[in-house]
Amino acid sequence: MNITKKQIDDLSVQVTVSVQPNDYVEKVKKALNDTRRKLEIKGFRKGMVPMGIVQKMYGRSVLLEQVNTLMSDALNKYMEDEGIHIIGEPLASENQEKTDWENAQEFAFSFDLMLAPVIDIKIDDTLHLPLYKKAVTEKDKEEYIKGLLNQNGTMNDAGKVEKEDFLKVDLIQGETEVKDSYLNLKSVAKLKDKKLLIGKSAGDEVEADLQVLFPKAVDRAALLKVKEEELAKFENNVFTVKINEIKRFSEAEENQALYDKLYGEGNVTTHEQFMEKIAGQIEQNNSSESNYRFGNDVRKLLLEKTAVRLPENLLKRWLYEGNDGKFTMEQIEKDFPAFLDDFRWQLVREYIMKTCEIKVEKDDMVQSAVAMARYQFAMYGLNDVPDEHLVKYAESMLSNEKEARNLYERAEDNKVISYIREHVTIDVIEE
Repeated sequence: MNITKKQIDDLSVQVTVSVQPNDYVEKVKKALNDTRRKLEIKGFRKGMVPMGIVQKMYGRSVLLEQVNTLMSDALNKYMEDEGIHIIGEPLASENQEKTDWENAQEFAFSFDLMLAPVIDIKIDDTLHLPLYKKAVTEKDKEEYIKGLLNQNGTMNDAGKVEKEDFLKVDLIQGETEVKDSYLNLKSVAKLKDKKLLIGKSAGDEVEADLQVLFPKAVDRAALLKVKEEELAKFENNVFTVKINEIKRFSEAEENQALYDKLYGEGNVTTHEQFMEKIAGQIEQNNSSESNYRFGNDVRKLLLEKTAVRLPENLLKRWLYEGNDGKFTMEQIEKDFPAFLDDFRWQLVREYIMKTCEIKVEKDDMVQSAVAMARYQFAMYGLNDVPDEHLVKYAESMLSNEKEARNLYERAEDNKVISYIREHVTIDVIEE
């Protein structure tokens, strides 16, 4: 066995492993004998198949298996002995010659190795990081309440069309009729274009140029329930618009029914309590935004200080080959800058976890999942989901392998950023 190393550059090396006959002959012989003992072929007793037949049937595959095992073990031991730490996996060198498994006796395999960068950074009070804190203002509360009243508003029947109504209409052009289409007057930009519909009642008909009402082809296609490329089948853009229904949005009123809907029956009964809830939710949102911004600042500062350099060309090859061609090199090139940032941060995060002895426990995973569940419910305006429901939802997320992997990385992020927050100097900036 012979192993040589060639420096490609300061970020990568090429290692060549040469396997000689005396390295593998006995191992191949033993493996074939083991195969022979178990082999059953009609006309021969078990274990008595002539070696020539065994060699013909299994010789190449056994040789390949034994040589590859020897090569892999030798490469791993060499890296360990030489203190070579890599990122990703060894890549077969592009100049690797095709192996002649039928005739060759000596085999040489070359691998390109991406060297793990040396990271050295101290997490202590000499590091300064900003923490932005935003106070709850009256304007914030007014806007939040307006959003709640809109989210919980209702659509009601209206007698005559006004400028922001929703209409259910039939669109008629000659023999063509598109029934029960939805026309949102809010989407019509100019008031002068809406006037031909304003004041009309259900059952009324008007002639309208749809291109005037909706200049964008995508909007007209949606109204006419066709694909954009099918718009050409209509004679022109003028249609008879028959109004079937008129719907008007009314925002919710602040009353006990709304309090019960938002916070559970009887939990909020006065305007003052309602305002306390609103202020608490805004404060929670502000805190989440502050923490998110802090996390980004941590990442940015540490990446700047560590200045991690990576073998970018080999990384692109690793991504391409590791994904079995699922992505083209063009796609990889396009997304590579974002991948590079994420990969650098992953290396820095792993370094901090190792040097600071930070570990992710099961409880951290659950907390990460609960936080994600809470965020997802909040996206739908559900801000007071009971903890037991959040935990059940979190457990279902953790049972999914892909979700669990993402949540593990999120938990790592949270643990590292929390550790940093406790050990650096925080410069609070009030906004």
